[in-house]
Amino acid sequence: MLRKLAVSIATLIALSHSQVVQAEAWFEVEVYVFERQSQSTEQWPEAPIKTKTDNAIDLISPAVAQAVTPMASESAPCTLVFDADANSHCAETLNGEPTSEPVAAAPTSVEYRYPPVIPSEISSATNSYASANGGPVLLARSQSQFASIINSISRERGTRSLLHMAWQQPMRGKSGSVPIRLFAGKDFSGTYHFDGRKIIKQAQAEPMTHADGTPMLAPVVSPVWELDGTLNIYLSHYLYIETALNLRKEGRKLLPVMPSDASDSSATLTAPKVMTPFLMSVPLEQNRRVKSEEIHYLDHPEMGMVIQIRKMAQPSAQQISLNTESIQTVGQY
Repeated sequence: MLRKLAVSIATLIALSHSQVVQAEAWFEVEVYVFERQSQSTEQWPEAPIKTKTDNAIDLISPAVAQAVTPMASESAPCTLVFDADANSHCAETLNGEPTSEPVAAAPTSVEYRYPPVIPSEISSATNSYASANGGPVLLARSQSQFASIINSISRERGTRSLLHMAWQQPMRGKSGSVPIRLFAGKDFSGTYHFDGRKIIKQAQAEPMTHADGTPMLAPVVSPVWELDGTLNIYLSHYLYIETALNLRKEGRKLLPVMPSDASDSSATLTAPKVMTPFLMSVPLEQNRRVKSEEIHYLDHPEMGMVIQIRKMAQPSAQQISLNTESIQTVGQY
Protein backbone atom coordinates (compact mmCIF):
# COMPACT_ATOMS: atom_id res chain seq x y z
CA MET A 1 0.00 0.00 0.00
CA LEU A 2 2.74 2.42 0.98
CA ARG A 3 4.68 1.49 -2.16
CA LYS A 4 1.67 2.31 -4.38
CA LEU A 5 1.15 5.59 -2.53
CA ALA A 6 4.82 6.54 -3.03
CA VAL A 7 4.60 5.73 -6.74
CA SER A 8 1.43 7.82 -7.08
CA ILE A 9 3.03 10.82 -5.35
CA ALA A 10 6.14 10.55 -7.53
CA THR A 11 3.95 10.39 -10.64
CA LEU A 12 2.01 13.50 -9.59
CA ILE A 13 5.25 15.39 -8.90
CA ALA A 14 6.62 14.39 -12.32
CA LEU A 15 3.43 15.47 -14.08
CA SER A 16 3.40 18.76 -12.17
CA HIS A 17 7.02 19.41 -13.16
CA SER A 18 6.22 18.54 -16.78
CA GLN A 19 3.34 21.02 -16.80
CA VAL A 20 5.57 23.78 -15.43
CA VAL A 21 8.18 23.08 -18.10
CA GLN A 22 5.60 22.94 -20.88
CA ALA A 23 3.96 26.13 -19.60
CA GLU A 24 7.19 28.10 -20.01
CA ALA A 25 6.54 31.02 -22.32
CA TRP A 26 8.61 31.20 -25.52
CA PHE A 27 9.18 34.25 -27.70
CA GLU A 28 10.99 35.27 -30.84
CA VAL A 29 13.34 38.22 -30.36
CA GLU A 30 14.66 40.39 -33.18
CA VAL A 31 17.28 43.09 -32.65
CA TYR A 32 18.85 45.70 -34.90
CA VAL A 33 21.65 47.95 -33.63
CA PHE A 34 23.09 50.80 -35.67
CA GLU A 35 25.62 53.59 -35.17
CA ARG A 36 24.92 57.28 -35.56
CA GLN A 37 28.02 58.93 -37.00
CA SER A 38 27.31 62.28 -35.36
CA GLN A 39 29.41 65.02 -33.81
CA SER A 40 28.01 64.61 -30.31
CA THR A 41 29.27 66.83 -27.48
CA GLU A 42 28.21 64.33 -24.82
CA GLN A 43 30.76 63.42 -22.13
CA TRP A 44 31.08 59.67 -21.81
CA PRO A 45 32.47 57.68 -18.84
CA GLU A 46 36.22 57.31 -18.51
CA ALA A 47 35.93 53.51 -18.65
CA PRO A 48 33.51 51.07 -20.31
CA ILE A 49 30.47 50.12 -18.25
CA LYS A 50 30.85 46.81 -16.46
CA THR A 51 29.29 43.96 -18.40
CA LYS A 52 29.61 40.38 -17.21
CA THR A 53 29.57 38.22 -20.31
CA ASP A 54 31.09 35.01 -18.94
CA ASN A 55 27.67 33.49 -18.17
CA ALA A 56 25.83 35.00 -21.14
CA ILE A 57 24.51 32.84 -23.97
CA ASP A 58 26.61 33.31 -27.10
CA LEU A 59 24.69 32.71 -30.34
CA ILE A 60 27.14 34.71 -32.47
CA SER A 61 30.46 32.85 -32.11
CA PRO A 62 29.23 29.54 -33.60
CA ALA A 63 27.84 31.48 -36.59
CA VAL A 64 30.88 33.62 -37.44
CA ALA A 65 33.99 32.08 -35.88
CA GLN A 66 36.07 28.96 -36.34
CA ALA A 67 35.71 26.61 -33.38
CA VAL A 68 38.95 25.19 -32.01
CA THR A 69 39.20 22.50 -29.33
CA PRO A 70 42.33 23.35 -27.35
CA MET A 71 44.60 20.81 -25.70
CA ALA A 72 44.10 20.29 -21.97
CA SER A 73 47.48 21.91 -21.26
CA GLU A 74 46.57 25.15 -22.96
CA SER A 75 45.19 28.10 -21.05
CA ALA A 76 41.48 28.81 -21.28
CA PRO A 77 40.23 31.74 -23.33
CA CYS A 78 39.56 34.83 -21.27
CA THR A 79 36.07 35.58 -20.20
CA LEU A 80 35.33 39.24 -20.51
CA VAL A 81 35.60 40.28 -16.87
CA PHE A 82 36.14 43.95 -17.40
CA ASP A 83 39.25 45.47 -15.88
CA ALA A 84 41.84 47.86 -17.22
CA ASP A 85 43.89 45.15 -18.90
CA ALA A 86 41.23 42.54 -19.63
CA ASN A 87 42.60 42.12 -23.12
CA SER A 88 46.17 41.67 -21.92
CA HIS A 89 45.74 38.70 -19.62
CA CYS A 90 43.15 36.15 -18.58
CA ALA A 91 40.75 37.70 -16.10
CA GLU A 92 38.98 34.51 -15.06
CA THR A 93 36.81 33.87 -12.01
CA LEU A 94 37.92 31.08 -9.72
CA ASN A 95 35.77 29.96 -6.78
CA GLY A 96 33.78 33.16 -7.05
CA GLU A 97 36.87 35.38 -6.76
CA PRO A 98 38.53 37.18 -9.69
CA THR A 99 42.08 36.15 -10.50
CA SER A 100 44.55 37.20 -13.15
CA GLU A 101 46.05 33.71 -13.33
CA PRO A 102 45.16 31.63 -16.39
CA VAL A 103 42.79 28.76 -15.64
CA ALA A 104 43.48 25.42 -17.28
CA ALA A 105 40.95 24.60 -19.96
CA ALA A 106 38.94 21.42 -19.86
CA PRO A 107 39.72 19.10 -22.77
CA THR A 108 36.19 19.55 -24.11
CA SER A 109 36.15 23.37 -23.92
CA VAL A 110 35.73 25.27 -27.17
CA GLU A 111 37.82 28.25 -28.20
CA TYR A 112 36.99 30.46 -31.16
CA ARG A 113 39.15 32.17 -33.76
CA TYR A 114 37.38 35.29 -34.94
CA PRO A 115 37.67 37.31 -38.13
CA PRO A 116 39.00 40.87 -37.67
CA VAL A 117 35.51 42.24 -38.36
CA ILE A 118 32.20 40.64 -37.38
CA PRO A 119 29.51 41.02 -40.08
CA SER A 120 26.43 43.02 -39.14
CA GLU A 121 24.05 40.27 -40.29
CA ILE A 122 24.11 37.27 -37.94
CA SER A 123 21.88 34.34 -38.88
CA SER A 124 21.61 30.59 -39.15
CA ALA A 125 22.40 29.03 -42.53
CA THR A 126 19.00 27.31 -42.61
CA ASN A 127 15.63 27.83 -40.96
CA SER A 128 15.91 26.88 -37.29
CA TYR A 129 13.38 26.14 -34.58
CA ALA A 130 13.66 25.73 -30.83
CA SER A 131 13.14 22.32 -29.25
CA ALA A 132 11.15 21.47 -26.15
CA ASN A 133 13.10 22.14 -22.94
CA GLY A 134 15.98 23.50 -25.02
CA GLY A 135 17.80 26.82 -25.00
CA PRO A 136 17.80 29.87 -27.29
CA VAL A 137 18.16 29.18 -31.02
CA LEU A 138 19.53 31.54 -33.67
CA LEU A 139 17.14 32.03 -36.61
CA ALA A 140 17.79 32.27 -40.33
CA ARG A 141 17.59 35.58 -42.16
CA SER A 142 14.40 34.42 -43.90
CA GLN A 143 12.75 34.12 -40.46
CA SER A 144 13.42 37.76 -39.54
CA GLN A 145 10.96 40.62 -40.11
CA PHE A 146 13.06 43.80 -39.96
CA ALA A 147 14.04 44.09 -43.64
CA SER A 148 11.96 47.22 -44.29
CA ILE A 149 13.04 48.83 -41.01
CA ILE A 150 16.71 48.22 -41.75
CA ASN A 151 16.36 49.57 -45.30
CA SER A 152 14.64 52.69 -44.00
CA ILE A 153 17.25 53.42 -41.30
CA SER A 154 20.16 52.60 -43.62
CA ARG A 155 18.99 55.28 -46.04
CA GLU A 156 19.36 57.95 -43.34
CA ARG A 157 22.58 59.93 -43.62
CA GLY A 158 25.22 59.14 -41.02
CA THR A 159 23.92 55.71 -39.96
CA ARG A 160 25.79 52.42 -40.16
CA SER A 161 24.52 48.93 -39.39
CA LEU A 162 26.28 47.18 -36.52
CA LEU A 163 24.20 44.10 -35.71
CA HIS A 164 21.00 42.40 -36.85
CA MET A 165 19.90 39.01 -35.53
CA ALA A 166 16.80 37.09 -34.45
CA TRP A 167 16.38 34.13 -32.14
CA GLN A 168 13.88 32.09 -30.15
CA GLN A 169 14.17 31.81 -26.38
CA PRO A 170 12.19 30.84 -23.28
CA MET A 171 11.23 33.66 -20.93
CA ARG A 172 11.90 33.28 -17.22
CA GLY A 173 11.76 35.47 -14.14
CA LYS A 174 14.58 37.91 -13.44
CA SER A 175 16.41 35.59 -11.06
CA GLY A 176 16.39 32.75 -13.58
CA SER A 177 17.04 34.76 -16.72
CA VAL A 178 20.29 34.45 -18.67
CA PRO A 179 21.44 37.36 -20.86
CA ILE A 180 22.27 37.04 -24.55
CA ARG A 181 25.76 38.16 -25.58
CA LEU A 182 25.80 40.76 -28.36
CA PHE A 183 28.99 41.77 -30.12
CA ALA A 184 29.86 43.02 -33.60
CA GLY A 185 32.10 45.23 -35.67
CA LYS A 186 35.86 45.56 -35.58
CA ASP A 187 38.24 43.90 -33.13
CA PHE A 188 40.51 46.63 -31.68
CA SER A 189 42.63 44.31 -29.49
CA GLY A 190 45.63 44.62 -31.79
CA THR A 191 45.67 48.41 -31.42
CA TYR A 192 44.10 49.31 -28.07
CA HIS A 193 43.88 47.95 -24.54
CA PHE A 194 40.38 47.33 -23.26
CA ASP A 195 40.52 50.48 -21.11
CA GLY A 196 41.12 52.56 -24.26
CA ARG A 197 44.87 53.13 -24.05
CA LYS A 198 46.86 52.80 -27.26
CA ILE A 199 49.07 49.71 -27.38
CA ILE A 200 52.72 50.72 -27.64
CA LYS A 201 54.64 48.31 -29.80
CA GLN A 202 57.86 47.16 -28.20
CA ALA A 203 60.86 45.39 -29.60
CA GLN A 204 60.36 41.64 -29.57
CA ALA A 205 62.08 40.17 -26.53
CA GLU A 206 63.56 36.73 -26.10
CA PRO A 207 60.83 34.13 -25.52
CA MET A 208 60.22 33.40 -21.82
CA THR A 209 60.79 29.86 -20.59
CA HIS A 210 59.94 27.83 -17.51
CA ALA A 211 62.64 26.54 -15.14
CA ASP A 212 62.78 23.28 -17.08
CA GLY A 213 63.41 25.14 -20.32
CA THR A 214 59.97 24.68 -21.86
CA PRO A 215 58.57 27.84 -23.49
CA MET A 216 55.87 29.80 -21.68
CA LEU A 217 52.58 30.23 -23.47
CA ALA A 218 51.80 33.74 -24.64
CA PRO A 219 48.93 35.38 -22.72
CA VAL A 220 45.53 34.95 -24.29
CA VAL A 221 44.25 38.21 -25.76
CA SER A 222 40.51 38.82 -25.58
CA PRO A 223 38.92 40.67 -28.51
CA VAL A 224 37.97 44.30 -27.94
CA TRP A 225 34.85 44.48 -30.08
CA GLU A 226 33.47 47.68 -31.53
CA LEU A 227 30.10 46.73 -30.03
CA ASP A 228 29.99 44.43 -27.03
CA GLY A 229 27.76 43.63 -24.09
CA THR A 230 24.56 41.86 -23.15
CA LEU A 231 20.80 42.00 -23.64
CA ASN A 232 18.73 40.46 -20.88
CA ILE A 233 14.99 39.86 -21.27
CA TYR A 234 12.90 38.56 -18.41
CA LEU A 235 9.30 38.11 -17.38
CA SER A 236 7.94 39.66 -14.18
CA HIS A 237 4.21 39.95 -14.85
CA TYR A 238 5.36 42.18 -17.73
CA LEU A 239 8.29 41.82 -20.12
CA TYR A 240 11.45 43.76 -19.31
CA ILE A 241 14.61 44.35 -21.32
CA GLU A 242 17.98 45.33 -19.88
CA THR A 243 20.78 46.51 -22.14
CA ALA A 244 24.41 46.79 -21.10
CA LEU A 245 26.37 47.62 -24.26
CA ASN A 246 29.57 49.48 -25.05
CA LEU A 247 30.23 51.08 -28.42
CA ARG A 248 33.95 51.72 -28.95
CA LYS A 249 34.99 54.66 -31.14
CA GLU A 250 38.48 55.84 -31.99
CA GLY A 251 39.26 59.35 -30.87
CA ARG A 252 41.83 61.43 -29.00
CA LYS A 253 42.18 62.27 -25.34
CA LEU A 254 44.47 64.37 -23.14
CA LEU A 255 46.69 61.88 -21.33
CA PRO A 256 49.84 62.36 -19.23
CA VAL A 257 53.11 61.41 -20.90
CA MET A 258 55.02 59.44 -18.30
CA PRO A 259 58.82 59.50 -18.38
CA SER A 260 60.38 56.10 -18.89
CA ASP A 261 62.19 56.27 -15.53
CA ALA A 262 59.09 57.20 -13.50
CA SER A 263 59.03 55.12 -10.32
CA ASP A 264 55.81 56.17 -8.58
CA SER A 265 52.28 57.27 -9.36
CA SER A 266 52.93 60.82 -8.14
CA ALA A 267 54.76 61.47 -11.38
CA THR A 268 51.39 61.37 -13.13
CA LEU A 269 50.35 64.62 -11.43
CA THR A 270 53.27 66.58 -12.85
CA ALA A 271 53.62 64.82 -16.19
CA PRO A 272 52.68 66.96 -19.20
CA LYS A 273 49.47 66.03 -21.03
CA VAL A 274 49.21 65.64 -24.79
CA MET A 275 46.42 64.62 -27.15
CA THR A 276 46.80 60.88 -27.55
CA PRO A 277 44.88 58.31 -29.63
CA PHE A 278 42.26 56.71 -27.38
CA LEU A 279 39.45 54.18 -27.81
CA MET A 280 36.36 55.91 -26.47
CA SER A 281 33.55 53.92 -24.88
CA VAL A 282 29.92 54.95 -25.43
CA PRO A 283 27.44 53.12 -23.16
CA LEU A 284 23.91 52.02 -23.94
CA GLU A 285 22.54 51.01 -20.55
CA GLN A 286 18.77 50.91 -20.15
CA ASN A 287 16.06 48.99 -18.30
CA ARG A 288 12.62 49.22 -19.88
CA ARG A 289 9.24 47.55 -19.59
CA VAL A 290 7.91 46.50 -22.98
CA LYS A 291 4.96 44.75 -24.60
CA SER A 292 5.18 41.82 -26.94
CA GLU A 293 4.49 42.37 -30.65
CA GLU A 294 5.26 46.10 -30.38
CA ILE A 295 8.42 47.44 -32.05
CA HIS A 296 10.47 49.36 -29.50
CA TYR A 297 13.22 51.87 -30.22
CA LEU A 298 16.01 52.67 -27.77
CA ASP A 299 17.38 56.06 -28.72
CA HIS A 300 20.90 57.31 -28.08
CA PRO A 301 23.07 60.17 -29.43
CA GLU A 302 25.62 57.73 -30.88
CA MET A 303 23.56 54.64 -31.69
CA GLY A 304 20.10 53.15 -31.71
CA MET A 305 18.48 49.79 -31.04
CA VAL A 306 15.27 48.46 -32.56
CA ILE A 307 13.81 45.43 -30.79
CA GLN A 308 10.66 43.36 -31.07
CA ILE A 309 9.59 40.43 -28.88
CA ARG A 310 7.02 38.24 -30.63
CA LYS A 311 4.83 35.52 -29.12
CA MET A 312 5.33 32.06 -30.58
CA ALA A 313 3.91 28.58 -30.18
CA GLN A 314 5.43 26.31 -27.58
CA PRO A 315 8.27 24.29 -29.19
CA SER A 316 6.67 20.94 -28.39
CA ALA A 317 4.75 18.34 -30.35
CA GLN A 318 2.47 17.63 -27.42
CA GLN A 319 0.87 20.73 -25.91
CA ILE A 320 -0.27 20.68 -22.30
CA SER A 321 -3.06 23.09 -21.39
CA LEU A 322 -1.97 25.91 -19.09
CA ASN A 323 -3.73 26.13 -15.76
CA THR A 324 -5.52 29.29 -14.65
CA GLU A 325 -2.57 30.50 -12.60
CA SER A 326 -0.20 30.18 -15.55
CA ILE A 327 -2.59 32.08 -17.80
CA GLN A 328 -2.79 34.92 -15.27
CA THR A 329 1.00 34.99 -15.01
CA VAL A 330 1.72 35.24 -18.73
CA GLY A 331 -1.38 37.17 -19.75
CA GLN A 332 -0.07 40.68 -19.03
CA TYR A 333 2.60 41.01 -21.66
